[in-house]
Amino acid sequence: MLSLKLGLRNAGRRKGRSALTVAMLAFGTFLLVFSTALNEGPYADMTEMATGTWGGHLQVLNEGYLDSPSMYEFIEEPLGVVDALQARPHVVAATARLEAAGLLSVGERTAGAQLTGVMPENEPKVSTLPRTISQGEFLPTGEVGDEDPLPIVLGDGLASRLDAKLGDEVVFLGQAADGSMAAELFTLVGVLDSGVDALDASMALVRLEDAQALFEMKDRAHRVVVRTEGLGHVGAVARGFTPQAEGAKLYTWREINPSMVSSIESDRAGGFVFALVLMFMVALGAVNTTVMSVFERSQELGVMKALGTSPGTIVATVVWEAFVIGLLGVGLGALLAACLNEYMAQPHVGLEMFDEPIDFAGYQMFKIYPKNTVRGTIAYPAMILAATTLGAIWPAIRASLLDPVKAIRGV
Repeated sequence: MLSLKLGLRNAGRRKGRSALTVAMLAFGTFLLVFSTALNEGPYADMTEMATGTWGGHLQVLNEGYLDSPSMYEFIEEPLGVVDALQARPHVVAATARLEAAGLLSVGERTAGAQLTGVMPENEPKVSTLPRTISQGEFLPTGEVGDEDPLPIVLGDGLASRLDAKLGDEVVFLGQAADGSMAAELFTLVGVLDSGVDALDASMALVRLEDAQALFEMKDRAHRVVVRTEGLGHVGAVARGFTPQAEGAKLYTWREINPSMVSSIESDRAGGFVFALVLMFMVALGAVNTTVMSVFERSQELGVMKALGTSPGTIVATVVWEAFVIGLLGVGLGALLAACLNEYMAQPHVGLEMFDEPIDFAGYQMFKIYPKNTVRGTIAYPAMILAATTLGAIWPAIRASLLDPVKAIRGV
């Protein structure tokens, strides 16, 4: 404890220099924590948009469907899987989808399309697409009489190619699961603008039961898509859940969107290089201060050695001094940055980056909301503190090896 007391005393002896070092460490740590949070915020927003737009946080698929989508890679009794998932904690909702390609015609215009059967009552709880309706309405949830036209919703790009208007008759032609011709007449009830051109150019939504009847796939679907209470609950929901449907497997959003995950990790790696450079510069400044402090106190250290102070005590004293100053500076910078991040993460605050909002799949982006993470708020500051403390070991060892006579004479 003697070395700790001496270290505390030494840290307070040159108040100006100690305050300057603390300020330098605080500023560097603040900049590191804040810049990391500015990167992590958009990552979280991008992930939420990707999962919320259409993909969901989890999906149940036939094991062969992810790599090679086929009408015959289906899930038996998907509604049972939906009910089982919705009964799990932290699950907001689940929905089943049936997917098939075919041709849509309106008058003399024809275009290829991806026809997807969805559950109108569940889909708005899982994806944001239903809230991107720009014309008309989403698929009705009530019963439709035998004589009533079957409803269909088109992406605005597909509707434009077909020159389709609300109320127009839309003819679908494709192939059913049994090899027969799948043909049906629908009525356009809505047009959606998701903000994703690839989706809007080919998407056609009908009710799940209509799609099952059209493709001779009663009680079958290709996907069960799940939305949880947040990304942090994905692992808890996935653990221990095994779909009862034969050949079905549960996939997380990371497995469904490998390209997006790869892009985020690549960008994060670049941010880590920047963080390492910043940490090195901040730690180097702190170590330089420790070296100067030891040099200026050579005579004092020589007297300590002449009085019988052990080399280990001298080393510990110098290291404790560096640790205390580092802890004050790093702790202050991390605390200020974390508080600022939490404040700016509020919906009404944020950091404005765009003159006009960017509409994307029901979301509007015109601000960046920083996000505190364990990596940026705890791990990186801890690395600076560790580097500052370990960097003091070399000058501390040199101080412990001083010749008392030469040190006292100032030689």
